[in-house]
Amino acid sequence: MTFDDTAIDWLAGILAEAALAEIMPRFRRLGDGDVRQKTSAADLVTEADVNAERLITARLRERYPSAMVVGEEACSDNPALLNGLGDADLAFVIDPVDGTFNFASGVPLFGVMLAVVVKGETVAGIIHDPVGKDWLIGARGAG
Repeated sequence: MTFDDTAIDWLAGILAEAALAEIMPRFRRLGDGDVRQKTSAADLVTEADVNAERLITARLRERYPSAMVVGEEACSDNPALLNGLGDADLAFVIDPVDGTFNFASGVPLFGVMLAVVVKGETVAGIIHDPVGKDWLIGARGAG
């Protein structure tokens, strides 16, 4: 399976949607109950992480109902969700807020990330910087 520019643009659009709806409204506005530790004081999860991952997951399942969707926060709660990732015909791996510590600290160095995996091989990756409104997009065979 290949992902053409239209599919990549759609995927980038859902990352931007999640950033606009769930991440940026919380940037520098997190309350005490909006941040919690996962494994250490430096390994955090926020309501922005959880809600952005839910939104991205929902959009992916609408368009690709048979695809495996693996989100960082869901896997943190249930590592068994990674089982089968290498064998899946199509999978998406989401990091809803890469750089959560920075995000929670009000530092504008974080991004929304998504990888497209086909039968164990990454075929595309997208990183969205919602503060700088910038993108890094890579796809196999795209030069």
